[in-house]
Amino acid sequence: MCDTLVALAPMTLNGHTMLAKNSDREPNEAQLLTVVPHRTHSEPRLKTTYIEVDQVRETNAVLLCRPFWMWGAEMGVNEYGVAIGNEAVFTRGGYGKTGLTGMDLLRLALERCDSARSAVDIIITLLEQYGQGGNCGFTKQFYYNNSFLVADITEAWVLETVGKQWARKKVSGTGAISNLLTIGSDWDELSPGAEVFAEQKHLRRGKDRMDFAASLSDPLFTKFSRARARRAISLSSLGSGASASVATMKTALRQHDGPGYALSEGSVGSVCMHFGGLVGDQTVGSMVADLNKSGPVAWVTGASAPCIALFKPIALDAKGAGMFGEDQQEEALNYWLENEHISRNLQNNYAEKHEAIEKLRAPLEQRFEEMMADAAPEYRNQAARECFELEKEYRVAVWKAIEPLDHPTRHSPVFSLQWRRGNRDLVRRWPVYLQSSENASTV
Repeated sequence: MCDTLVALAPMTLNGHTMLAKNSDREPNEAQLLTVVPHRTHSEPRLKTTYIEVDQVRETNAVLLCRPFWMWGAEMGVNEYGVAIGNEAVFTRGGYGKTGLTGMDLLRLALERCDSARSAVDIIITLLEQYGQGGNCGFTKQFYYNNSFLVADITEAWVLETVGKQWARKKVSGTGAISNLLTIGSDWDELSPGAEVFAEQKHLRRGKDRMDFAASLSDPLFTKFSRARARRAISLSSLGSGASASVATMKTALRQHDGPGYALSEGSVGSVCMHFGGLVGDQTVGSMVADLNKSGPVAWVTGASAPCIALFKPIALDAKGAGMFGEDQQEEALNYWLENEHISRNLQNNYAEKHEAIEKLRAPLEQRFEEMMADAAPEYRNQAARECFELEKEYRVAVWKAIEPLDHPTRHSPVFSLQWRRGNRDLVRRWPVYLQSSENASTV
């Protein structure tokens, strides 16, 4: 489960297009920050997660938020200021046992495009040539089709796919996607084979123009994912008029399922998703991309649970960002795990402690925004690195706020058992998680 939203430049306070996404995956599925510089290539072929594809001569610099075991990414931005988030969608057929994953398609598009429109064109070309497919589950089998929200400094597009069939629609003002097809008969372009595909399965809906969503959605999985409710929450959080900002996009990604929400209850209706109960996924990474003419800035958590985590800036140019390079992925993993210590310990008493954490986090995030706004383009990488350094002080303050727990919450036996098993599995995979005793979560 994931959610992606966009506000185009006329709808934002600073006149910049902004795209934001939460990546919801298994709680132990570390999501790494990966920065790849602009490159030229001599090899004719490229290995993605499961299959090889033709390589291009030159690829863009990209910032990726990717599951540690995959080549592709859940979300990212490139040096041209194109940002993409993708979503699993549940459809009537079209699932492939092998092919390019949606995350592969996202990364390939970012590496090769210079605009939102060209990114959509690239995804369509690759989709029709290689198909989509492959298991996208970490410890379980999980096959799905994909939708994409693609933005640059001037425009945004929604692309929804079922197998090799697709529909695309240009975004007006604001937009959001979740785990459902949203393009009905109002598409701007439809794949040539979509109507035949639907008719052969006796699924076609719509009179003169095919209704893509009504024809090809799986109603049962879509309903129980509560994607429609989450998408509505995302859209309402964007407000009306020119009101969106980096801060409001962060707030949108931190939303839970109504007042009185308790972590131990879990809810697939939460944009900020927490594992437990009947919920098998958790938000393991978040990004807000600020797209502007002076160069993109991605605000990332590199951590689970944006309601707890701190957003830091990464400024991207053709050389990369000076951090989280491909040769620094062990450090990127350790960074995610270190943040995970805080997230899992805070769940011991979220109801009591989250307000104290917010008081620590809010002024620091505001300071980060001011630092980046004041920095000349050539000094933004330096300012971003300073923000990551300041996060170390924040972690120390958070630990002091978390411990001791005054009145540890008594969670349900099922919730506690789920997390004990999860923590045990995490330690088996990465013993470094227990590098110090105070970091051992006791949920």
